[in-house]
This record gives sequence, structure tokens and C-alpha cells, in this order.
Amino acid sequence: MKKVIIIGAGAQGNVISGVLSRANDIGEIMLADIDIDRANEVAQYVDSKKIKTGTVNASEKADIVNLLKKGNYDMVINATLMTFNRPILEAALEAGVHYLDMASNDFFPEKDGKEYLVEQLEYADDFKKAGLTANILAGCDAGLVNILAREAADDLDEVDYIGIKDYGVVECDEPVAMWSFQTYLEDCSAEAVYWDNGEYKHAPLFSGEEEYYFPEPLNLTAKVYYHNHEEPLTLPKFLGKPVKYVDFKMGDPDSATWRFLIEGLKLMDETPMDINGCKISPKDVFCRQLPKTLTPKKCIELLKENRIKSQAVIAVDVKGKKDGKPLHYKMWTDSPNIEKACSIIPGTNDVSWITSVPASVLSLMILRGQIKRTGVFPCEVLEKKEREIFFKGLREWEVTIRKQVFSDIA
Repeated sequence: MKKVIIIGAGAQGNVISGVLSRANDIGEIMLADIDIDRANEVAQYVDSKKIKTGTVNASEKADIVNLLKKGNYDMVINATLMTFNRPILEAALEAGVHYLDMASNDFFPEKDGKEYLVEQLEYADDFKKAGLTANILAGCDAGLVNILAREAADDLDEVDYIGIKDYGVVECDEPVAMWSFQTYLEDCSAEAVYWDNGEYKHAPLFSGEEEYYFPEPLNLTAKVYYHNHEEPLTLPKFLGKPVKYVDFKMGDPDSATWRFLIEGLKLMDETPMDINGCKISPKDVFCRQLPKTLTPKKCIELLKENRIKSQAVIAVDVKGKKDGKPLHYKMWTDSPNIEKACSIIPGTNDVSWITSVPASVLSLMILRGQIKRTGVFPCEVLEKKEREIFFKGLREWEVTIRKQVFSDIA
């Protein structure tokens, strides 16, 4: 029986603990957070005897190492903010356990004059030497979408274009957050990276406006914009064959509002300003007022009162040539809305579901020896057999991948 520690009892930790607790070969799950009340609340609603809760300071490597060694865990799943990637990675190495995360904090970091794309790759040699697995960027986007891109690319002789689109619609009579609002707005307020003909390029904030059709369960055409994300960084280097162009675009019904707040009012500006003798930045004030991610209890209450609806769809387009003929693969997620997600694992929402079910499936694959590679790697390196197991795992948790293939006949 395997033992797992999940660091972070937020929306992602809620789903992951729920999925892993129902796996017969998982014997113990430690759900650790700096906020023990939040961890206890998640454990209460997941309601599994396998789950224990504990406190941990994710910024303190020694604290994490002590917890990992004391519990003799097989794997640590990083479900907290990506600012804690390095201490958790280093703790996993020191304790000799496998590792998985869902996002990066630093893009284009350099160490000893080498480009590492994202900070986790700095530890690739160390994990390889230790014989340990570190599957990074292993959520939905990044993660699932990278696997879809690889699935299509493997069927093409030439890959010309990979475009990833993310859109969600939330309706509620009070401000709510499906995941970290601050992380989302920080990405919105940074220049987006995209790949174009052999080089990384940067796009201005809220540029690249595109109207895109998101099929059922959304069935709407909506505007998306360049968004700072990891996929255009890793796909060109790990896809397994050359690709001419990669971008990531995102949107929601409030994109115009976010643009006004960020570009117009400059509320994500980190420069301190003097207010009645106090030095404080607009970002500090703004982010302090943002709604916190939905707790399990709050999510259930809003649904019982019929006050919230939410649905997200993530799409991947891959274009290229096979046998000299152009092909276009369009793939997208058909996953539970917030009501359905919360009925399966109490307290969860649709965004945490589509992010964390892939992470859960990949974690189980590592623990079961179905992913045997060692080192640090993103999800697009997975081979066909690994992808087949992954897709089967998604279906067991009601995540379906739809696909259309377009070709010219004249």
C-alpha cells in the first residue's frame, strides 16, 4: 500500500485527496497545509479514513523533509502555490520520494549559464541521479493539454501550429474564486510567451484577441487573449518533433474588466506609493481584497441555495501535414460542471476538477510504476501506452476528451 502526502488543502488538494482516497492501492494520505482548519474541513467533506491532516510550512524545506521522512511517504504532490516549488522539490530529493506539481513560478530561469525554461528543470540531473520521478506541470493546462498536443503530433509528419484555449463561465450573486485569483491576475499582468519559427517571443498584455468557438458543454463563441503560461515554453523542446508555432490564450466573460483594472487602473503595480505616511503598493491592496478560493463548505452552501453555476472548457488545436496533406485536430474537454463535480467529491468545483483529476491520475500512474521514467519532465514526453492509461483514468472520473479531425478534400 502506498503512502502519499499532499501539500496544500485548497481547491486542488480537495479533488486530489478525494480521488486518491478511493484507490485501493493507496493506504494513507497526509493532507498538509499551513492552515490546519482548512485541511480538516477538506478531510471532513472527503470523508475517508485514509486521510490524516497536518501542518506544514511549504516555504521551509526542513519542515517538509521532516514530515516526509517521519511518515515514510512514497510521493509528495505539490498542490499549493508555485512559489513553493523549489523547497518542495528539494525536500523530495532529500527525503527520496517522487514528486508532482501543476505549475511553474519562474519562466526562463538560468543557472550556471544554462537555460532551464522553468525552475523545476534545474533539478533534472539531481532527480535522474537519485532514480526519482518528478512529473511537472501535470494538471490540465499545463498537463492534459500537453498530452493532447503530443497525441496529435505523433500522427503528423510535420507540426505547424499548436494553439491552446481556456475559457470558463461562472455565474454567482457574490464574488467567488474557483482557484487563486491572484495567480490568474499575475499571469494576466505579465507579457505572454509564445513560440514562433524557432524562437520565443513576447506578446503585450491582452493582445492577440481571437474569437474562438468552444463546443459543448459551453457551446459559445468567446474572445480569448495571449496569456502567460508554460505550454509555449516546454512543448517546442519536449514534443519529440519540431513545431513552428505554439501559443496559449485565455478568456472569461470579465476579461474586459480585468484589462481595465490591470492596464487602466494599474492595480497590479508592485511599486510602493506613499499613502498617509505608509508605503504600500496597489497590488498589495488589490490582492488583499480579492475573494478567496471557495472552501468546501461555501461551495456546497452556494449550490444548495442554487446561487452558483460554473463550467469550463479547454481546447487544443494542432495543425500540420501527414503524407503531404494538411490535417487539423481539434480536441476539447467535456467535464463535470460545478454541480456534478461537487456531487462526486463534496466541496469541489468544476475548475479544480479539470485541473486536479489529471494530476491525480498521473500521480497514481507514478505510484503504480506505469510511468517509469526518472528525472524532471513535463507531460508531453509520455508515450502512447502511457497516454492510453492516462485517458482511461480520466474517463473513470467523468472527464471525456472530444476530438474532430479536419482535412482538405479538394
